[in-house]
Order: sequence, then structure tokens, then C-alpha cells
Amino acid sequence: MAPVRVSLLALPFLLFPGALSQSVKSCGGPNDHLKNPVIKLTPDPPTKGGSLTIEASGTLDESFTAANSRVDLHIQALGIVKVNVNGSLPMSISPGSAAGPFSLKVGPFQLPSSIPGFAVVQGRIHVTNDKNEPIMCIDMDLKVPGMENEAAAAPQLEAPEAITSCGKATDHIPDFKLDSAGGVITMAGTLDEAVTKASIDLDVKLKVLFVSVPLKMTIPITVSDGLISKGAIKATVGPSSLVISPNVKATIKGTMKVKDGNAEQITCLNVDTVVSGRDEYAIAV
Repeated sequence: MAPVRVSLLALPFLLFPGALSQSVKSCGGPNDHLKNPVIKLTPDPPTKGGSLTIEASGTLDESFTAANSRVDLHIQALGIVKVNVNGSLPMSISPGSAAGPFSLKVGPFQLPSSIPGFAVVQGRIHVTNDKNEPIMCIDMDLKVPGMENEAAAAPQLEAPEAITSCGKATDHIPDFKLDSAGGVITMAGTLDEAVTKASIDLDVKLKVLFVSVPLKMTIPITVSDGLISKGAIKATVGPSSLVISPNVKATIKGTMKVKDGNAEQITCLNVDTVVSGRDEYAIAV
């Protein structure tokens, strides 16, 4: 996640980018703090190897600096792994999200065509504030096609777990720092410009069980004015209580570069981490 002042409302969309379409609908109520939500995925449903654009908008009726995403999902990944994901992921951002219009556009970006099988995401994500009041709810039933009959890659040695900065002095967050302690990831620094357009350049390898998949893609992001502001920023994620069952081991290794609308680097992360814990072969439903 980019360590800039992104609205907390945007975080579930970025963490679960397939979770937006008419087939994935709002399950919120009149007391939600996000009013009149509009969610659009183009095309709906996604097509194999095609482009994808995600759009979300609404009006926040109050400002907030903390949110908690309660997750209850069933996920099938790479056509072979079926797991349940349950639990909560707390987050905070300073300065916080202001009340008023909210908009987020992710894309268009090209869906990877090298992923074997398909991805299915079913379930719900409830987002609440630090007073446990509802911000929004997303009901998901989405299938993203991938390659069929793809041969699995050979097993590889696992790398140590680490997330480090690969930033430069010329970055727009030149003093970016990332720390991890007690299950909480803290990102902080000073952004020297306001941002309404950005992109995430992803160049990583995802390995689940014996399947190793390269993911190299650029994801454009457009946000409403004021959501990513100039000045000191701080974001925390965790401690997570998410439980994956069966606990299938997955690793991600590579780089994630965040750039502004002028293709100038905001920050960069080296990622070499374990997403979940054990080498269990989870093909059962």
C-alpha cells in the first residue's frame, strides 16, 4: 500500500481490487458513513487477459482517521487453492479523511494473462470506524478468468520475510520510513506535493504451494482532490487477526514503485514476505 494520505475508504478497494462491480454489490445500510455509494467495474465480469477499470464514489458524512475491515471471504486462487479468510484488519492514517465527496478510480490496467486457472472471491467485507460505526459493506461474488491447463512451476526455495524501502533522495517522500513491530506495520514520511493521479508499478513473483506466477503490471489510480495531500503523513496497518484456513503458504517477492501523475517516483518498496503460514496442500472445498 502506498504510504501516502489515501482515504481509509480506499484501502479495502486497493487490498481487494476485484471487489467492485454490479455483481459485487453494496450490503450497507442507511446508517453507513459513506452515503450514496456508486461502484462500477468495467468490464463486468472481467475478461481473461483484458483490461480492468474500477470506479467508486460517494459522500463521507464525517471525517475519520481509523478504520477496521472485517473480512469473511471464500477465495479460490490459481485454480487449485481454496481457502476461507476471516478476521479483522485495523488501519489508521494521519492526517485523516475529510468529510465530503469521495472518488477513486483504479485503472485501466491489464489483467495478467499468465496466471493459471481462475480466481473466485465470495463473501463480505464490513468497514467500520474506531467507534465501531459502519462506513460501508461490500458483498462479493466475483470470478476472474485466467489461463487454463497451465503447467505448475517447479518448487523453489523460500526467501526470508522482509519489507524494506528502495526509495531515493529524489522521491516525493524522501524521508520515507517503514517499521514493523508487534504485528503492526508503520509507514511515515513527508510528501512534498499533493497528488490526485498516481500509479503503482508492480513487479513481483507470487508463489502459492508449487505454483509460481510472475506479476508485472502498472495500476493507474485517480482520487478526488484532497485525499492525498502535501505534508507529513503516517499510516499503520495491523495487528491483523485474519485467519486463513486451511493455512496455505504464499510468498511474494519483488518491488512496488509508486509514481505520481508525472511519472516521478513517490516511494518504492522491496517486498520479500510470507503472506500466510504453512505448506498445506489445500485443494478441498
